[in-house]
Amino acid sequence: MNRYLLSEPTAADGETTRVSIDSRVGIYRRGDGSKAIVAETADEQIDLGVRDATVSRKTNGRPPVALSPISRGISVRNHGSTNPVTLSTNLRTHKLTAGDAAAITDDCRLTIGLSLTLRATVEGEGGRQNGQARSAGVRPAAHARTLANALRTASEDSVAETRGVISELRTFLQEHPLERAEYESVCAQVDRIEQRLESKASGLHRTEHLDEEWQSELSVVSDRIESIYARSDR
Repeated sequence: MNRYLLSEPTAADGETTRVSIDSRVGIYRRGDGSKAIVAETADEQIDLGVRDATVSRKTNGRPPVALSPISRGISVRNHGSTNPVTLSTNLRTHKLTAGDAAAITDDCRLTIGLSLTLRATVEGEGGRQNGQARSAGVRPAAHARTLANALRTASEDSVAETRGVISELRTFLQEHPLERAEYESVCAQVDRIEQRLESKASGLHRTEHLDEEWQSELSVVSDRIESIYARSDR
């Protein structure tokens, strides 16, 4: 799987800048008055060829927005951008306020500041976009199984990745309601988990990873979601 950040140049004769997301990539505005937007990897600082005064600068050495490779694609985290970070796909638009994170599994437009739009894309082998997570044409039971498996895996990776999957699960549940008491119970459980994860990510007990108790709880909710949609598909 290949992951990239792309920017379209503002100058007519400019070229698209393509940054490989093999490790964490921070995005921020330089503080030298140039308004230049850069992508910073562990090895270099890459000028994206765009200018925008509304993109935040680094705070205490940390970029306001960071992209990291995860098993399913790319994790996007808003570390403290003054303006919300917006992720837009063909299916929906999602805003990340400070402390929020989300997962990108396909092609996505990333708006930072008031007007700067970049692209983040996930490609499978052979350079084709990853279509595993697309829900169009997929039965709800199959989609629920995919998300449940993704949640089990994410719980062993990081809080950021888990929050991204929980956000996807909440959207999936909203878009595929069931007339079952269990459905309402699962929705409430996912909402509570999302709130608690927010505290894990930015509260007093902030941590990057989840312990075995958390992993067990997320495994149980994964089983419940997979089960109720499997039964509804019969």
